Amino acid sequence: MHEQIIQSIRQDRERQLVDDTLGVLVSAKYKDAALAQVAAAHMLPIEIVRAIANDLLQTATGENLEDEEFNAAINQVKWIEENIQDEGLRLWKLQALARRYRRTCTQLQEAYTKALINQKPVEPVSIREFRAQNRGRMKWLIPGWIPASTTLLIHGDGGAGKTLFTYQIFEAVVSTGIWNGYPVEVGPALLVQTDEPGLVTAERMDIRAIGDDAPLQILGDWSAGALPQLAKYIEQNRPRLVVIDSLSTINKDSICSEKDTEYARPLLHLRDIAERFDTCLVIIHHSNASGGVRGTTAIKNSVSEVWALRMDGQHRRILAVEKTRLGKPPGRYAFEFDDSDFSYRLLGEQDADNQIEEVASQEERVRLWLYEDNRFGLPWSAMEVSEFLAIPQNTSRRLLRELWASGRIHRDRFNKTRYFSYYAGELRDFVNAEQTTIDCDT
Repeated sequence: MHEQIIQSIRQDRERQLVDDTLGVLVSAKYKDAALAQVAAAHMLPIEIVRAIANDLLQTATGENLEDEEFNAAINQVKWIEENIQDEGLRLWKLQALARRYRRTCTQLQEAYTKALINQKPVEPVSIREFRAQNRGRMKWLIPGWIPASTTLLIHGDGGAGKTLFTYQIFEAVVSTGIWNGYPVEVGPALLVQTDEPGLVTAERMDIRAIGDDAPLQILGDWSAGALPQLAKYIEQNRPRLVVIDSLSTINKDSICSEKDTEYARPLLHLRDIAERFDTCLVIIHHSNASGGVRGTTAIKNSVSEVWALRMDGQHRRILAVEKTRLGKPPGRYAFEFDDSDFSYRLLGEQDADNQIEEVASQEERVRLWLYEDNRFGLPWSAMEVSEFLAIPQNTSRRLLRELWASGRIHRDRFNKTRYFSYYAGELRDFVNAEQTTIDCDT
């Protein structure tokens, strides 16, 4: 009889324990604290109560307490990252959140970064929808060189002139509308200058003859932790060009070293900003001892274009295009540097024997051929130009591309062909061809 009573009491206590635990899972906001109260009330170790809770969750939903904790933590980090603009307060809240979940701040942020990648929904579209979404002419900051919506990393040794090189691009965007013979649409620009003293920047703007009324704004105090504010500025002002000088100085408050993958995380956000707001973002960085991008390989992988600027004597610079998606094809391009006005004049492409291939005379020959009366307004393929002018087809393609990029001729695809045809002036009325407007290089 006593055994039956004891057994009944034990069953009642177990039922009550399960009911109390289930009540916590269903309604408690802070489950850890509530489970600790249940454990104290039943005079049991917290580990046993958590195990019961895990079993109940696994049976009901297929998840466990750690899954719930993870999802809750990720949602809270996401809210903090997107809504807290004060960098110090944001770090403070992240540190407090990390302590609550018994993690370090770095572990919490690493889990958040990976969760963003893994939780992104897979939503493919049909080829018809894809074409409809992406049809249109390619937009350029500098035709043939820098796309309008991209992230470009320029790296080099100290003294190579990376900053001065970008200042000449600024001059074209906000003032002259021309860069080394290439037409540039004038518009607003932003310089995030955290690498050199303000007096130096002001002097260099004077040398470049960028006036007070130029649509250029300068931000001298900014760090990567304030990405939400920068994104909001770009959304409101839509600058055509944003230059960040440099990656090292905007990351000076980072708890990661240059060798850590997390160090490149701001570049991923900048890439999204460039695509979302149709802005070209140029980031200046340093080279390592072997001439590559300094730091983690994630830096190079996180941007769309990578250029390296190197010295080749006192007055010559070699620009190596190391990575490209839509911009200038990979190669080595020589510039003459004039230290009197800090300008860079494009000389041509450097071949494997370090010889500079002057293309101006060849370009002019092709241009004049297209402008002859019997050819003006008619489309010609690179193969046809090659045959008529007796030049290699690769050379013909490159010369036509340069003439198009500098705005001296036009190009389109006709009759759904894979290749471009090039023409001078406006197409003649009697040209009967189905013209497409997908404008990316083949």
